[in-house]
Amino acid sequence: MFKPTDIQRGMTVRDRDGEALGGIVAVDPRGFTIGKGRIFEREYPVRFSDVADLDGDDVYLRRDLASLPGAMLAEGALDLDDDKCHPDAAHRPVAYTHDLTGALVPLE
Repeated sequence: MFKPTDIQRGMTVRDRDGEALGGIVAVDPRGFTIGKGRIFEREYPVRFSDVADLDGDDVYLRRDLASLPGAMLAEGALDLDDDKCHPDAAHRPVAYTHDLTGALVPLE
């Protein structure tokens, strides 16, 4: 069992499968906020009731990425090939889910 007072800025938030979602940028009495980055295009609020457990500096949520309401990965967020990245390319949000192996794949 975790205590909400143990959750602090700078901790890493992970989904129930261990996928890193981002870092905590703010904490308030209702919950905390995951900062925008490679997973979220804007800051994402999370309630303390959505937290399953803490492990060191990692906060584990009860849900996986695909089941978080309104959660979207930026298109190309998982692409590791730098040749595909272009600074002028438009980034449209794409919803992702975990396949049977646990890998993230786009919903189509």
